[in-house]
Amino acid sequence: MAHGAAVVVFGMWLGISCPAQRLQPPIARPVAVSAPHVDAGIGDAVRSLTARAGLIFVGQVMAVQPNGGVVNVVFQVDQVLQGSAGATYTLHEWAGLWSGGRQRYVPGQRAMLFLQPPNAAGLSSPVDDMEGVVPVVPMGAGASPLLDVRRLATRVQRAAGSPMSGEAVALSDVILGMRNTAEPPLRSLPTGWLPAPVHRPVPIITLGATDVAR
Repeated sequence: MAHGAAVVVFGMWLGISCPAQRLQPPIARPVAVSAPHVDAGIGDAVRSLTARAGLIFVGQVMAVQPNGGVVNVVFQVDQVLQGSAGATYTLHEWAGLWSGGRQRYVPGQRAMLFLQPPNAAGLSSPVDDMEGVVPVVPMGAGASPLLDVRRLATRVQRAAGSPMSGEAVALSDVILGMRNTAEPPLRSLPTGWLPAPVHRPVPIITLGATDVAR
């Protein structure tokens, strides 16, 4: 082995940076995404997300703004359930989570979000990936919104061939059961309800004031 090559190998073995190695600039890294849990019911699934979230709020997506290795998602905050947030909150996500044209959030989309605490780079993401983004279904004045829990239902343990008796729960029931053992009663989703699409190219989009009022 040539003397120069031996020095490089020996230096690498010691963990020493060698002159031949080119230093790379630091890049944004995603926060860890934990494996989905298996739960006994929707209430257990919500409590599992709650226990690992640094911030929980109900809100609406206002803007999606790609910025190099980060995608900034601006929310209007309607109700904070855990942690601290103002009237708006900007989620900074690693752009790698948006690969393949996947659009994780759509302006106008309403959801209950369970977010991990930001890492050292200021990046965060939902607990258990998009299971921590539960779609909110508005039900009109005077009625509690519903949560579309079809995605959460995939982590609920039940006998084969025994589907759940409903696809939604009332947001008010979920809030009451976040820290106790209550199981929110299941309900049916409104006819024709569809969650926001998630497979569009990522544009830079912002909602106007008239759109927010809808």
